[in-house]
Amino acid sequence: MAATLEKIYEVALHHYHMKLVAGREGLSNLVDWVHVVEEMDYVHFLKGRELIVTTGIKEPDDAQLLEFTRRVYATGASGLVFNVGRYIRSVPKEVQEFGENNDFPVFVLPWEVHLVDFNRELCNLIYRSEQEQDDLESAIRKAVFSPEKKEEYLPVLAREGIHGDTGLTMVQCYVPASGKTDITSFYYRFLRQCQQILTKRNLTHVVFHHDRYLTLVMAEYRKEIVNQVLDAMKRCVHNSAEGTEMYLAVSEGETLIGNLREKYQTLSYLCRWAADKKQTLCRESEIGVAKLLLAVPDRRKLWEYETQTLGELERIDQETGSEYLKILKIYLEENGNIQEVAAKCFLHRNTVAYHLKKISEITGKNLGETRNRTQWELAYLIRNLRKLLE
Repeated sequence: MAATLEKIYEVALHHYHMKLVAGREGLSNLVDWVHVVEEMDYVHFLKGRELIVTTGIKEPDDAQLLEFTRRVYATGASGLVFNVGRYIRSVPKEVQEFGENNDFPVFVLPWEVHLVDFNRELCNLIYRSEQEQDDLESAIRKAVFSPEKKEEYLPVLAREGIHGDTGLTMVQCYVPASGKTDITSFYYRFLRQCQQILTKRNLTHVVFHHDRYLTLVMAEYRKEIVNQVLDAMKRCVHNSAEGTEMYLAVSEGETLIGNLREKYQTLSYLCRWAADKKQTLCRESEIGVAKLLLAVPDRRKLWEYETQTLGELERIDQETGSEYLKILKIYLEENGNIQEVAAKCFLHRNTVAYHLKKISEITGKNLGETRNRTQWELAYLIRNLRKLLE
């Protein structure tokens, strides 16, 4: 798991007698680094998720310390440590109230502590936590993209308590291509928010970016917990998407290390299916028969079936300007209701009946037979699958 303030506080309390004075609810904040900052003007250089340490040498009075705290908090810093004893005698009441009201952890560190030793030990702790998380991410990536390399990823996952029978959940986030969106920057912000959500719930997890997908795998499958995470992620989409469309897809059923590759492929399709329907969140069960088609190892056989079933109608449409493919598709969707087909195609019902007769003649198939309708519906489903996977 990534380094949290809680983990850092546990070490700093015992080794350096650091004490929490406000903002306990923020101890789940993630920490990327420890910085010493002494001047107000330097605060704007912070990138967020730092633990800030200050002696107050440049901002010693209460009003300045409160303003300093406000600015540090505004950057997205994880917490603030006051090195008390020389320039700061105690943390002002107003600063403590600000920390408490904003769930922003505020600590005090005795003046006798050598900041070089303090920073070194905590930064090493952060580095080790990041290395463990990187190893876990690498193992999950291999389970998804190189499942045959079991000897490389199974031992790493076992150390994190993830075994062959451990129930998992995979969530895929997808942003359609757009010339107006800096995808790398957007994903970086969303990634950080997802990490904070999951760490706060103490869930073992990995979030990684591949192509236009952000993929989350977490060691959790209980519906109520998964729904809480999804709700939080949807709020992140709403708050940080900046006008960018984003679609979420979540796995259902048995999700294990052994089928992560299959789940990844299914959710990649489902994300595009969701984008096509403008549906923010989709679940694996919603795609129906398409789930079986996605499991076919040789996709070329599916494309061949589509061509054999619809190819002749498509050729005639292209050569003559007819709309046999469109009319047949709507006819199937409307369960053979010619009046509805006529309304949707802006044609007279007799004209529709004529076109349907021609379709039967061209294909040699009776539209009234269930097996023929099933074959055509399957071919249209494959066509849509192919379009979304391209």
